[in-house]
Amino acid sequence: MNVASISKLAATAAAAVVAVGVSATAATAATTYTPSGGPNVNFVGSSVSFTDTNAGAVLTCSTFNLSGSLISAGTSRAYGANAGSLGSLSSSGCTNSFFGSTTVTPVGTWTVSIDGDPTGTTYPATLRNVQANVSAVGCSFTAGGGTASSAGTVSGTFNTSTGKFTPTSSTLKINTGSVSGTCFLIGVAAGDSVSVGGSWTNTPPSGSTAVSITNP
Repeated sequence: MNVASISKLAATAAAAVVAVGVSATAATAATTYTPSGGPNVNFVGSSVSFTDTNAGAVLTCSTFNLSGSLISAGTSRAYGANAGSLGSLSSSGCTNSFFGSTTVTPVGTWTVSIDGDPTGTTYPATLRNVQANVSAVGCSFTAGGGTASSAGTVSGTFNTSTGKFTPTSSTLKINTGSVSGTCFLIGVAAGDSVSVGGSWTNTPPSGSTAVSITNP
């Protein structure tokens, strides 16, 4: 085999390696996803808590359930686009150690999105448009995006095998101009960051099925 033939063979092999690499990258780097199932969802809260991390004030709820429906089930969309609308919040047994019984009322409609490729059956996911009025005897405020009337997000993971959303971080803050009463007694103030604990597991209501995610 002459030098020209060897060079040609090497070039062909190199091109094949590049082509395989490009093909593999394209196969693993999805940019879209399709939520299926439902059409309705009911995320039942477990050990749900909200903590003003600046003040150390904690709000716990024995019941904190989010329900709604998938948005255009079976239709592909970009990562970060909403998968579902969570228009109903059912909460009870919410309490703070200082102020006692507390009510939590959502503002607007919360949504949920899938944000990237999975690790196994676990996808990165985000609760969006999160804003709620919190009220106890002598203290009230709104948790949201920090500025007046704004909403925040709660990032986490969604496991399709268990139907569980687990929060891992939050952009929630206490909104400017929303704090009233004697919240200062426990150090709660506008601009404070709010972390979220616990988890939510989808328990499909009658006539609905578990949520599945496919790519694209």
